[in-house]
Amino acid sequence: MSHHVFGIRHHGPGSARALCTALGALAPDVLLVEGPPDANDVLSLLADERLVPPVALLVHALDNPERAAFYPFAVFSPEWQALQYAVRSSIPARFIDLPCAHTLAPRAPAQQEKTVEAPEQEIDAEEQALRDDPIGSLAEAAGYRDRERWWDLQVEQRVDAAGLFEALLEAMSALREQHQERSPRELQREAYMRSMIRAAQKEGFSRIAVVCGAWHAPQLAELGPAKADSQLLKGLPKTKVAASWVPWTHSRLSYRSGYGAGVDSPGWYAHVWQYGHKADVVWATLAARLLREQDLDASSANVIETVRLASALAALRELPAPGLSELREAIAAVLTGSQPARLALIRSKLEIGEALGEVPEHAGQVPIWRDFEQHVKRLRLKRSAEKATLALDLRKDSDRERSQLLHRLAVLDVDWGTSAESGQGAGTFRETFQICWQPELAVELVAANSYGNTIEVAAANKLTERARSAELPELTRLTELALQAALPGALDALLRELDARAASSSDVRAQLEAVEPLARVARYGDVRGTRAEHVLPVLRALFERIVVGLLPACTQLDDEAAAALVRAIARAHGACLLLEEPALRSDWLEALLRLTDGAPVHARVRGRSARLLLEQRVLSADELARRASLALGQSVEPAHAAQWIEGLVEGQGVLLVHQEELLTVLDRWLESLGGDQFQAQLPLLRRGFSGLAPAERRAVARQMKTRASGGAAKRASAAEELDPERVRRVLPVLAQLLGADHA
Repeated sequence: MSHHVFGIRHHGPGSARALCTALGALAPDVLLVEGPPDANDVLSLLADERLVPPVALLVHALDNPERAAFYPFAVFSPEWQALQYAVRSSIPARFIDLPCAHTLAPRAPAQQEKTVEAPEQEIDAEEQALRDDPIGSLAEAAGYRDRERWWDLQVEQRVDAAGLFEALLEAMSALREQHQERSPRELQREAYMRSMIRAAQKEGFSRIAVVCGAWHAPQLAELGPAKADSQLLKGLPKTKVAASWVPWTHSRLSYRSGYGAGVDSPGWYAHVWQYGHKADVVWATLAARLLREQDLDASSANVIETVRLASALAALRELPAPGLSELREAIAAVLTGSQPARLALIRSKLEIGEALGEVPEHAGQVPIWRDFEQHVKRLRLKRSAEKATLALDLRKDSDRERSQLLHRLAVLDVDWGTSAESGQGAGTFRETFQICWQPELAVELVAANSYGNTIEVAAANKLTERARSAELPELTRLTELALQAALPGALDALLRELDARAASSSDVRAQLEAVEPLARVARYGDVRGTRAEHVLPVLRALFERIVVGLLPACTQLDDEAAAALVRAIARAHGACLLLEEPALRSDWLEALLRLTDGAPVHARVRGRSARLLLEQRVLSADELARRASLALGQSVEPAHAAQWIEGLVEGQGVLLVHQEELLTVLDRWLESLGGDQFQAQLPLLRRGFSGLAPAERRAVARQMKTRASGGAAKRASAAEELDPERVRRVLPVLAQLLGADHA
């Protein structure tokens, strides 16, 4: 046989070690690996030392980059080690799986209905899991619940790997005989791989090494007739694709995309690959170091005891060396005291790990990716899978450019950084991001290339496109994004669209919601060096329309619409106070005053307007008490009165605590309610006061309690006005009644 099939477990270090030994013994003259042939052109980068795993091949459709597939590699992946062997031995290496040009192509309806030898069969979840990780199924068949433990015993701790691939081939053949259901895609993949093996044979290669997932090994060991395979591959849909290398992480190796074998502990596998027979000692040392970094006790003596306990467990279980299971138990008993938080830390940082690979520049990347790499290098930003806080001072050019880059990426749905509170002062020149790079962001960045070849151009084009279909509030948020991302071209288009949309809109609530982002831009845009002053004319015109239409918009509302309008009014009020525009503020407060007097206005809106005016001292305490008396009068429906109270009290309660006259009116209204009426309005009252902080609720309760005891205080005050002579006449009688000495 001119070809030799090596069935491996994807991302299995035991498979990788055994494969390296087998390839060294075979000395093949060509290497064929299960993988996308579309990426054969970028295999030359394997010789570049700057390509550091974990990395992944990203193959995407040119007409729609969001149709993409990842093929990840770790240093312990058998495919990676096989490809590295080909580089060292200077032999050709090729991928032979069904090309992504077919698998990523959209299928025409006629092709979707087409069957291959047999009707399309649905593969259930159990069958799919079997194909994804057939070796794990062998573990279950052997009675092991923990697939990783069985693999450790059979392969990772195996002293002599001779005969491993023959045994796996025999096991897979038996397993496939029991599971005959095969999807058309699986049939096509195996047919294509067999055709690639035949092609290598025709080229004259005599020692062909084929590396594939163990599930496929039996179907590639015997090639069979070429005509049947050609028939399976006839008429497949096709699209143009491109391939590139992208960084990957250990935590993403469990994803079932490409070579996703569901590895539970990639950090441990990488550790075993690196340290071999010293893995247990180094592992315990790293666990102790990790705990000490968190200011937790973990001495050298603990490390020694951990290794001893793990070795003793391995001996009891007749194992040649401790595996991950033994080390877990020993660490739990000695280092962590079985505390869940500490065990979770070791699981996250060591067993899974957060290693992020590296890719050389211009590694078959699309233009926007190259532009991204240049920005990252120039701005000295580090891509890491660990979450980190990035505090920026927008007065500095470099920090301002970093902020602009992160905002531009956010426009493109590449959420590398998310805004966070800085906690370092309230200066508007500060901005804080939580940054964390995830490999799937590479797909979003590649997909963004359809908008332009640079990040700036792509972000501007995408904002402009979104503006065409955005509603008024969304338009203002996009305008704020354009300023944060420093996209002047998009800003001009957004402002024109915003002005036109605001002029034609009759939805006052939408106009209210649109005010807040524009106010932030107008107030703080100068620190970014943007053209924030261009927003003010649009903002003034928007406020004028709101002032005119606010009163009619607040009449004849149901409770749900009133609640939404109250929230919008509160946000617009905050935006108005943010601006240094006296005329605009005066018009706004007059509009709120008209709401408090408008009889058809919903009670909750009137209550909220009164509260906002009280905060701005437009209404005095006496005037508020007078309006409360009218709003809570005997002729007012209890439900409407409760809604007025809800609008008044929601928000911060410090101001209300000191409004004694208002509390008096509220107290009288509550006393006037009958039992049934009180029960009916209690949920509304509870909802209104639930927004107050606990300390504020306690302060209001104390005020009401003091007011309830006011009658006793008045009686004590009246006692002080009694005639002393008459009191002296009563004292002897009282003393006799009480049995006390009158003297």
